[in-house]
Parts: sequence; structure tokens; C-alpha cells
Amino acid sequence: MIQISKLSKRFGPKELLQEATLEIKPKECIGLIGPNGSGKTTLLRVMCGEEDYDSGMINIPAAMKIGYLKQDVTLDANKSLLEEAMHGYPEIAKLESDIIHLEERISEHSEDKNLLNQYGKLREKFEQCEGYSLESRAKAILTGVGFDPKDFKRPMKNFSGGWMMRIALARLLLQQPDLLLMDEPTNHLDLMSVIWLENFIKNYNGTTILISHDHYFLNRTVTQIVEIDGKKLISYSGNYDFYLKEKELRRAQQEAQFKNQQKKIEKTEQFIERFRYKASKAKQVQSRVKMLEKIDKIELESSNKSMRFTLPQPLPSGKIIAELSGVKKQYGELTVYDALDFTITREDKIGLVGHNGAGKSTLLKILAEKTEIQAGNVKFGHNVVPYYYAQHQLDILNPQNSILEELSTAAEFLSEQQVRTLAGMFLFSNEDVFKKVSILSGGEKARVALAKMLANPANFLILDEPTNHLDIDSRRILQDALVAYQGTIIFITHDREFLNGIAKSIVEVEKGHLKIFAGDYEYYCWKKDEQNKAHAVLESIAKNTRSSQSNKKDDRKKRAQFLNEKQKRIGPLQKSLQELENEIGLGENAKDELTAAVCDPRIIADSSLLTEKSIQLKKITQKLEDDYLRWEDLSSKIEETLLQLDEEFGSSS
Repeated sequence: MIQISKLSKRFGPKELLQEATLEIKPKECIGLIGPNGSGKTTLLRVMCGEEDYDSGMINIPAAMKIGYLKQDVTLDANKSLLEEAMHGYPEIAKLESDIIHLEERISEHSEDKNLLNQYGKLREKFEQCEGYSLESRAKAILTGVGFDPKDFKRPMKNFSGGWMMRIALARLLLQQPDLLLMDEPTNHLDLMSVIWLENFIKNYNGTTILISHDHYFLNRTVTQIVEIDGKKLISYSGNYDFYLKEKELRRAQQEAQFKNQQKKIEKTEQFIERFRYKASKAKQVQSRVKMLEKIDKIELESSNKSMRFTLPQPLPSGKIIAELSGVKKQYGELTVYDALDFTITREDKIGLVGHNGAGKSTLLKILAEKTEIQAGNVKFGHNVVPYYYAQHQLDILNPQNSILEELSTAAEFLSEQQVRTLAGMFLFSNEDVFKKVSILSGGEKARVALAKMLANPANFLILDEPTNHLDIDSRRILQDALVAYQGTIIFITHDREFLNGIAKSIVEVEKGHLKIFAGDYEYYCWKKDEQNKAHAVLESIAKNTRSSQSNKKDDRKKRAQFLNEKQKRIGPLQKSLQELENEIGLGENAKDELTAAVCDPRIIADSSLLTEKSIQLKKITQKLEDDYLRWEDLSSKIEETLLQLDEEFGSSS
């Protein structure tokens, strides 16, 4: 049990928490929410000991191991991916590094016995430290958050900031803390990795407190919502949807209590005013005055209602917005697209999905003409004005401008009041609008950049993760604005509610090809599920057909004399082949089960069980490789025998 009691914390002149109290039960998964600047990150930093508090108490059991995933991470650029993931275990990580370097030396000097002896000793020590178990867990987690096994030995300096966040997340999950604190863990993950993280958290055996502005993610992971509201920690025992309903109910009850109390106060004040100067009523008047002084007045919570702002609509364009024909895009030797054709038409609202590295961001850069192509053409239609939003947009803000000045540069046709309202939509109100861009955080700069985009929107928006750093209210405002927007949009997001709310069609990017689904994200999920079911049915039919054809072939053999000879020669081989195929089938099923097992967080958390499963997986994989070679050998022998029989019996076969 973790207890927070009467906790108070100031950050400079601003009071974030005032005698806040909360109890956290073991294995609870808590979603910590509240407006930007309300103190969510500060609370996590206080809980893990990185920041002091002013008064109160935080009681966390001494034996509890705490892991904290920050928004901004710094990692060692010279380490390999696997080394960095195992950073929490320095001795094992050092052994792993030494083994990797020794393997490189042995590849150059394969007959050096001293190197081989060193290698054997290092491997033995690595095994004694349970390095293989840790390594298996590290690789399973790295794969889960989107890394390819071929990346494991790549140096950290080759990965972007988004990938750095994934590595930090993998390193933290590998350490299996009892208390897992996560500050916006989905910000730098693609959609597939967010889904993986959801499943990991749902099966996690410890206590989790996470800050997230992803409505869908919160619904699928948390068992409790804790909101920082009015400098207090307010608990709701359910997911985010439950929180919305319960908060509305509590607000209605509070408003009713407030109205009743106000009526009572008003009547009391009227009595005091009426009989203030009558001596016969002096005692009653004094009694009511004291009663008013002692009354615990109900204060209504702030409504946090979103501002409404009518966005200027973009200039109309031609029917064709953009047309890619025969586009080839390479990064060095890696070909992302080869002869890609793709057409976008007016008022399309396209959401891109696909695994990390599939080419989604590259497609947006091609459309925005922010990257060179090796072949093909990119053409824009009549009167098309594209606008590309990505992380670099934050860098082109003028650091010397105030927020109000920066927004005004993009909103020439809006009055100052309209610009202030636009700023308010993105949580910049009152004196905040006079803050210089240079002192803003990354999240605040992102909100300014999005507000600028909406102030005078182009007719073709190309958006790469526009919801990063936005809280739930800001995401909803942006979503509403883009739904009402009459131009064309193509975008990437890991926020499924945002994706489903805006996209009219989904384009799946896979292995350099685009597959279009004419519907929202829910339709895409349903269609993929139906396709998977249909594929499974077709596979079953094909398997039965092959079996049937084989049986008919056996029947024909029995009807002809020359087939007796064929049966005599081929029968034993076919029997061995059939037995081997059955064995391979069982082996493949076992491999699939073991592969799933080593990626299961519950098994990852049990080092002895994971080691056992990893060893079994290695054995079954090796056996399958041997069986595949035997299968090829038997198949070749059968084919050679058939050719011999055909030559001997001619047309009779």
C-alpha cells in the first residue's frame, strides 16, 4: 500500500498541491490526469525522490523498487541497442559487450585458441549471471516496442529521438520495478507499439501510475483515474469513460448542494439584515451571524469547458489534390518505395497506419516535398496549398515573439480578440499570451504551432503525429476543428480515438505498398479481422484440397499395374515424408506457442520460467531446421524416383 497524506507542493510562486491525500493499492494501474501545468509530472518526480515536497507525507515501502520513465531521456550514444536496454544490469551488460567484441575478433582470427578460450570463459560467466535469461527478456521487450532483431547490435547514435524513448521504455520494463511511473509513454510510439504496451501493462504484475492524454489508451489500461483538480488528488475507481460519467454525476450533486446552501445563506442574511437593529431579536441575529461564520461553504469545481472558435475555411482547390506516379524512394541501399502510384482527391481525410519503419512518415515527406525521390513524379492539383506539420515546425517559431505575436503572424484577418480566443483553445489564457516563445516547453511550442496552422489553414494538411504533447481537451479541440475543416488531410497518429474521429479512409502502409480501406479506423479493424478469418478459411480449404488430391493419386496407383511398382518404390519414402510433415506441423505449433510465451510479460517477469521457455524455443527451432532439410531431401528422392518410373513406363503413368 502506498499512502500520500496531506501533501503540499509549490513550484516557484505556483501552488500545485495543497494537503492532497491518496491511497494506492497493490497492482493498481492509475491514470494520472489534469490540465497541463497542474502538477502531474511534479507528483511523479516527488514519488520517485527526484524532487522534494513542502509538507505532508509519502509512505512507499522501503523494499519497493521504483522505475520512472521520463518524457525526455538521455542515453549513451556509443552503446549498442541491446547494451543500453540491459544498462540496469551493468555487469551483465559489460559481459554482453565483451562477448560481442570478442565475436568480431574471432571472425577475423578464427584459429586463435586464446581468443576461443576467452570466449568460452566469458560465455560461462554470462550463463552463471543468468545473462541468457536477461538477454531473452531484453530481446522480447525490444521486439515488443518495435525494434527489429537486426537492430540489436546497432549503436545508439544511429537512432532518432523517438526511438530513444522506446529504448528507455524497454530498459525500464526489463528492470521489472514494483512501482512503474510513466510520463506520457505513448508519445513516441507508433500505433502497433502502443497496442503492445497496452497488453504489457494489462498483464504487468506491479503497480503502475501513468500520465497519458490518450483517451483510448487510458480506457484499455487503467483501473483507476486520479485527477489533479483544485490542488487535490481526486480518485475515480474505473477507466476514463467511467471518470467522465462519474465526474458529471458528482458535479450535478455538488451543484444541487451548492444551490441549497446558497438559498440557506441568503435566507439567513435576509433575517440578519431585517432584524439587525431590533433589540428583541439581538440574540437570534448574533446566533445566525456566528452560524454563517462557521459554515463550510461549498465551492463549485471549475467547469473546464472548451472554448469554441470558428476556424476560417481554406480556399477551394481542384478535384485532384496530389498525384504520385512511379515514385521510387531510397535511403542508401534501403528501398522504401519502388514505382509507387497514389492519388489524393479533394476533401479526403486519410489516416495512415502500419508498422514502424513501413514508410508512413516518408510518404508524408514525399507529399510535402521535404525529401528527394530517386524516380517518378509528385504533382499537385489546381490551387493546392500544402502545409506540413512535423517536429521541425517547432524550430521555425520565432523565439523573440510572444505567443500573441507569433499567432498574429499567421492570422492577419483575425482581430486581437479572435487571436486571444484561438490561444485560449490551446490553453494560453490571460497573461500567458505574452510569454516569449523562447521560454516555452516542447509541448507548449507544439500547441503554438498547431494554433498557427488552424488560424489560416492551407487546403491540404500533411500532419505527422499532431497530437504529441497535447492534453485530452486540446486533442478534442483539434479533432473538432479538423472534422469541421473543409480541406484535405493526410495524417499519422497513434491516438486511435483521434484517428477514428477524423479519418474517412485508412491507408495501410506495408512493404512499400499502400492498401486503401474506405472507412474509419473501426471499419479498418473490422475489415482486417474479416480478412484474417477469410485467409484462415482459404488455408484450410487449400490444405483439404491437397489432402484430397493426394488420396486420389493413391487410388489411381492401385488401379494400374505400373503403379504397384511405383508404390513399392515410393511408398516407404512417402510414409516417411508424411510422418515428417506431421512432426513438422507439431513442431511449428510448439514454436508459435513458445514464441508467444517469451513475449508474455508474465513469463518475462519470471526469469527461471523465461529461461526454460527460451531454451525450449532454441531447441525446437534447431530441430525444425533439421526437419526442413530432411523434408527437402525426401521430397527430392521422391521426385527423382517418379522421373525414373515415368521413363520406365512411358505413357502408362
